[in-house]
Amino acid sequence: MDEYFAPAFVAPGDEPFTLSHEGGEHEAFEDLTWQVTTVHAGVHYADLRTQHDHVELQTEHWTLQMDQLIDAYLHYDHQDTGDGLPAPEEYEVDTQCLTDVELVDLFSWHCAMLPYRPQHLYPNEVLIHHGYIGCSLLLPTIAISLCMLTTYLQVHHICPQFGIQAQCKLLCHLHDVCLHSSL
Repeated sequence: MDEYFAPAFVAPGDEPFTLSHEGGEHEAFEDLTWQVTTVHAGVHYADLRTQHDHVELQTEHWTLQMDQLIDAYLHYDHQDTGDGLPAPEEYEVDTQCLTDVELVDLFSWHCAMLPYRPQHLYPNEVLIHHGYIGCSLLLPTIAISLCMLTTYLQVHHICPQFGIQAQCKLLCHLHDVCLHSSL
């Protein structure tokens, strides 16, 4: 039974792909596979840095920013109106802003543009000046309010089993957001 019996009905997308030596498809396929393998041969995107190197780099970046972050926090704390938010400030019309930052508080989550002063050098400095701290070191896109972090600290002192993962789950539930492992 060397004969091939084709089914009477073939569902769309289930059509067989045939290569024949007669039409040159097989040679074209071999040529294509050779090109793909030679283009990617020897290319490795391995990161040779260790976890220690990554932590060391982050520590260096925080150290560079620390004096400015302290000054911004002291200004924020001095301007605090008692509700955890700094007193509103007057900014000029053409003031540059930190844009597209998601600000997360216990009961609010919104995108905002935060104006910054000429002396601000780092995005986290601008965020702390407004009562938030970024989740990223150099280019934060999400920032957590300092009031919420203070609340978390108090809850954690009362119940040490309440960890940061539980706080993240709480925030995601309150803001109706799916929990991702990166949060």
